[in-house]
Amino acid sequence: MRFENVLVTGAGGLLGGYTMAELRDRYRVSGLDLLPAEGIPHVEGSIEDADAVARACDGQDAIVHIAARPNVWSGSGREIIQTNVVGTWNVLEAAEKAGVKRVIVTSSDSVVGFTVFEGAMIPPDYLPVDGEHPRRPTDPYALSKKLCEDMARSFADRGRLEVVVVRPVYVLYPEFECEVKARAADPKGYKGPAAGGRQPAGGGPMWHYVDPRDVARAYRCALEAEEPGFGPYFLCGPTTLAPEPTVDRLRDRTGRETDLRDPALYRDNPHAPLYDLTGAAEHLGFRAAHDLRRVLYG
Repeated sequence: MRFENVLVTGAGGLLGGYTMAELRDRYRVSGLDLLPAEGIPHVEGSIEDADAVARACDGQDAIVHIAARPNVWSGSGREIIQTNVVGTWNVLEAAEKAGVKRVIVTSSDSVVGFTVFEGAMIPPDYLPVDGEHPRRPTDPYALSKKLCEDMARSFADRGRLEVVVVRPVYVLYPEFECEVKARAADPKGYKGPAAGGRQPAGGGPMWHYVDPRDVARAYRCALEAEEPGFGPYFLCGPTTLAPEPTVDRLRDRTGRETDLRDPALYRDNPHAPLYDLTGAAEHLGFRAAHDLRRVLYG
């Protein structure tokens, strides 16, 4: 399936900028965001504004839905739920009414329940965590993303709209690398932000990450795939940034052994992430190209 007109929600944000750079030479791209996006047709408005969303969706073949409150620190619980859930409803409803063919919905690995300390940390049942693993969100952001995934499934099941769900981990932008390096230099004593960054180094207890260029390319892959399926697909770098091997670190953090369904994965790549990345590879043709562990450890 070939698309011509693609809308990017959140086009004026950080990830939106990388996505626009990836897509603009391949599609007629337009944007929707509270922030302006230069050089493209753009509706300046919120995803909470159903009329603005409807205007932006009119005439589109596909939508890359990025706009959201991006983490647990981006507002109160009520604000996060309101923006992310109502906003995603508006995008999916408007897309269906406008005859859009495909929507890529941005979820998060936080739905698994082992990402941030603001909720209750629930360790995974097995490794690697795949799309069938139980979702146990315990903070407002993670809960909002679970609700968005359920909403996406509901629209997909109606049969009038193709929906693809992706789950990026912590997106490591260049301006955040200073904090990641500071954390790596003092893993036990780090309390960020400590190196001039706007926020502490992220990635949860396992220090997951994904390069924004890779996320942008994953969106393109999801647009280009003939039969992408629903997902959900984890988007993650090929390694963690933690000093210890993944299985050892998880054991230390949880005090228990975790069922390894693919022992060879962690034998061959001791710092492999918690997540199963084969779904994105097999269905979207996507694997992360940037191993940012080399930024820290050479």
